This record gives sequence, structure tokens and C-alpha cells, in this order.
Amino acid sequence: AAAYVVEHLNPGDRFAVVSFSTGVSLFEPQLRAAGEPGAVQYINNLFAAGGTNISGALLEAANLVDRERPTTIIFLTDGLATEGITDTGLLVDNVGAALPANARLFAFGVGDDVDTTLLDTLAANHRGATTYVRPGQSVDEAVSAFYAKVGTPVLTDITVDYGGARVDQVYPVQLPDLFAGTQLVIAGRYRDGGPATIT
Repeated sequence: AAAYVVEHLNPGDRFAVVSFSTGVSLFEPQLRAAGEPGAVQYINNLFAAGGTNISGALLEAANLVDRERPTTIIFLTDGLATEGITDTGLLVDNVGAALPANARLFAFGVGDDVDTTLLDTLAANHRGATTYVRPGQSVDEAVSAFYAKVGTPVLTDITVDYGGARVDQVYPVQLPDLFAGTQLVIAGRYRDGGPATIT
């Protein structure tokens, strides 16, 4: 799945690969241009061993974010946090403090041993989404379908001006980005009827 993403980057994209188990390892210490040789081989040589240092991986990814460009973090994990910060609330707070506003986090939980509360909270807090892949399902199909969607952003940092209408109970509270082939549905209540221009 990771190799698919690296092989399908758009021209002008930059990327990094952060692998994690008990510790954290980088393909390269800084963002690399799409087409960088050796990335797929690096990914193919990864193997499962040791613990699960989710905090270390996400904090390392946060250090790589270019604050001047939109950034998508694709986080794949098959386990609970067993190394580094293991408390869910503390982990969410630390990642939230480290990730700049231009970073979007999309989480993929693989198998039955993932912390769904953690992944859902991280994705919601950073304008992303969560996908869960059950045992027997294909993670590469889930990631490739996701990447086909997010590879073509249409609108980011969306806000709505309700033209003076008094609205409340609007959901989602923080609007996600809009990608080609998707839709954004906003639900809520308005207090008084009448004309208004919504932008």
C-alpha cells in the first residue's frame, strides 16, 4: 500500500517514509521529490518486529511538514501504542501541538488490535478520515482507493458564510477538504426563515 502511494505521486509532490516499531526510522531525513529512487525498495524491506511507537512516528512526521505547503499524512498501523507515549489523551494532545494546521492526517487501522478511539480522534482533529481494514481484506486496495480520491483536491480550508442567517448545531464542526468525485454535506439549524446568500 505504501509503495503504491510512492509510485503514484503527482509531479511536484514531495514525500517521506517514516517506519516505526519500537523505534522510528526514516527513508531520508528530509522530504524527497516524487520519483526518488530507492523508496519502494526501502518500503519492501520493512518487516514487522518490536513494539508500536505511534507517538514517535507521528511526531517525526510532524517535524517533516513544510508549513508553506498542504501536507497529507497517511498513517498505517496494525496495533496499539506500546512504546513512547501510550496514553491516548496525552498522545492526541502531543500530536495536536506538533502538527501545523496545513497537515491533514488520514489513518488506516489494519486488523482487530487497533485503537479506534485514537485513530478516529487524530483524523477528526486534523481534517482527515479513518479507514479500517479487517483481517482478510486487502489494505492495498483500501489505500489505493483512498489515494485516488485525495490525489485530486478541489477545495481546502473550507469555510461557509451564512449571509447573516443565525445558524447553530452545524455538523461537521470543522469542515473537511473536498476532493474530486466527493461531496460535502453540512447539516444544521437556522433560527429564523427568510432570504440569505450562502457562500
